Amino acid sequence: MLAETVDPFVGRPQDACFRHHLYMRCTSKQGNVMFGLPYQGIATFLKAPQDSTRPFAFLGLPYDCSVTFRPGARMAPNALRRASMMLTDGRHPEFETDPCALVSDLGDLDIMQVGQHDALRRIEAGVMAACEQAPGQTLLCAGGDHMTTLGVLRAQRRLQGQPLSLIHFDAHCDTWSSHFGDDIGHGTFLRNAIDEGLVAPERVLSLGLRSPVEPSTRDWLCEQGGEWLSSRELMRLEGAALAQKVRERMGSSPIYVTFDIDVLDPAHAPGTGTPEIGGITTMKALELLEALREFNLIGMDVVEVSPPYDPQEITSLAAATLLWTFIAMRG
Repeated sequence: MLAETVDPFVGRPQDACFRHHLYMRCTSKQGNVMFGLPYQGIATFLKAPQDSTRPFAFLGLPYDCSVTFRPGARMAPNALRRASMMLTDGRHPEFETDPCALVSDLGDLDIMQVGQHDALRRIEAGVMAACEQAPGQTLLCAGGDHMTTLGVLRAQRRLQGQPLSLIHFDAHCDTWSSHFGDDIGHGTFLRNAIDEGLVAPERVLSLGLRSPVEPSTRDWLCEQGGEWLSSRELMRLEGAALAQKVRERMGSSPIYVTFDIDVLDPAHAPGTGTPEIGGITTMKALELLEALREFNLIGMDVVEVSPPYDPQEITSLAAATLLWTFIAMRG
């Protein structure tokens, strides 16, 4: 009797409990009116259609052939789409905008079954085509491993007509000179981007470094004029202080934001290819991202989410929330 008083579902078959729950979620005081539950419908990013009139576009880059530890990032674009469906119930609580009404989902580029150089050519061409077909849209990309960012930067450099500024959130410096004998990989993209003139090195900030690395590799960025902060320093850095750094170093120049999900501590983002203990929290990441609101942000990506290592989907949800926040604060 006590069990029945405390929990009316005790003793009921599981399917009966589910039917009762579903009925309660899908009715209103006005009657049996169905509404869209988060898991209903086609899994596009924020349940968005493909619409060239919207100010933001989501593009998947499903490629992970340059990873050095755990694969799976090729599955991330669709994982982010599924996770983003949890963010479709209303407006952003801080910025009071509705990202769901502002974004278009362009699908994925066909890059999975090709080599690294071919993948980069396809990414560059795909980003160029997407931006030229809808010139007013800000493109948000979902990798894929971090090598995919190089293809995006090649396209954005052409579109902007000048070297870009770069804000790089990452546990790793990504300035290695080679990738197991190859000249490109997910750990070389930043050096490649500087060597190719895609970004101005004096306008590069690398934030959150904490992995094992030779000082000569880590400090290469500073030798070129850039700056890096360790994960410890980043945890202590307030949003206003980051904004001041960006203001002094980058001004009104076009800024691209690349966010390797492994900058987060594995407690907040276990599903990544190369996790490193001692990262920042999701709350800190949102604080720092929101501090960039005033600047000339031309695009953003989130990379290195590996769904096979993300059984609770919290990494995918963190990545989707970062993109959702970017749209909300810029919309």
